[in-house]
Amino acid sequence: MLGTIVVHGGAGFWRRYVRRGLRGVSASASAGIEVLRRGGSAVDAVEAAVCVMEDDPVFNAGRGSSLNLKGSVQMDAAIMNGRDLSAGAVAMVRSTKNPVHLARLVMEKTDHVLIGGEYAERLARAFLLPTINPITPEKRKLFMELKRCSSNRRIRWLKKNSVLLREHPEAISSDTVGAVAVDGEGDFAAAASTGGIALKLPGRIGDTPQIGCGLYSDNRSGAATVTGLGEVAVRLVLSKATCSLMENGSSALRAATLGVTDASRRLCGDAGIIAIDSKSRIAAVHNTPLMPWAYCTVKMKNAHASAKGKIVAPLR
Repeated sequence: MLGTIVVHGGAGFWRRYVRRGLRGVSASASAGIEVLRRGGSAVDAVEAAVCVMEDDPVFNAGRGSSLNLKGSVQMDAAIMNGRDLSAGAVAMVRSTKNPVHLARLVMEKTDHVLIGGEYAERLARAFLLPTINPITPEKRKLFMELKRCSSNRRIRWLKKNSVLLREHPEAISSDTVGAVAVDGEGDFAAAASTGGIALKLPGRIGDTPQIGCGLYSDNRSGAATVTGLGEVAVRLVLSKATCSLMENGSSALRAATLGVTDASRRLCGDAGIIAIDSKSRIAAVHNTPLMPWAYCTVKMKNAHASAKGKIVAPLR
């Protein structure tokens, strides 16, 4: 099979940051495809691609993660190997530089799939993973602005989303980052990482570390990752649903389109999906104004990046 990688930087508004987002997803896809060109696995490729976005503060993952209601960061990440359905995930991580690295350790070095909080951090320290302070001045400033609005009773997160989006669209200008890939051996993989929604309740865990919701990968079908409001992806088990459609014969584009349409019609939720099917066909679909994404194959000289994929039933 032709080695291919697809990445996204999050479905949302993006407005002021779209150029930075496009540069970021292009760099991410380039890093992943270099792994495949050197003979690395799909798992290696998606991990490398997500790490690039975790290190770029324009994305809501790793450095640059959104702050929760208490002004701290709790990051989630996951990775899955389609060859044997092995998977690893972490939740509520505070200081690990690259949570996707830690998720892979859970997959390969433990008998578990998901580890959260303090004990995920202990595992990171045991393997000497680098740490950082993920709170950037930009995200701290945004947090203070949102808190001021909250104190004025103008915002009630999740209950008053329309007000929040009108007054502070940058609050969800980016979301989960993700990558899917297939290598030359025909093995698929998916990875994702996020800081979660701004002003979330401490302890909230979204779709990203929940296998089948935020991501899924199976050599029988392909791979998919989801971005948008995590609660929507959890309720619809959106990544697994997308992969099941591909396993039953749908192309990546049709499966992703049906998934995003379902999110729009049934739950009126923001959603975006990138996918790659068993025939190496790719898709990037969303119902938000923008979703920076990029793809590359081992035969392409440079990654192709775009601010929009196929837009399905836009909510705004």
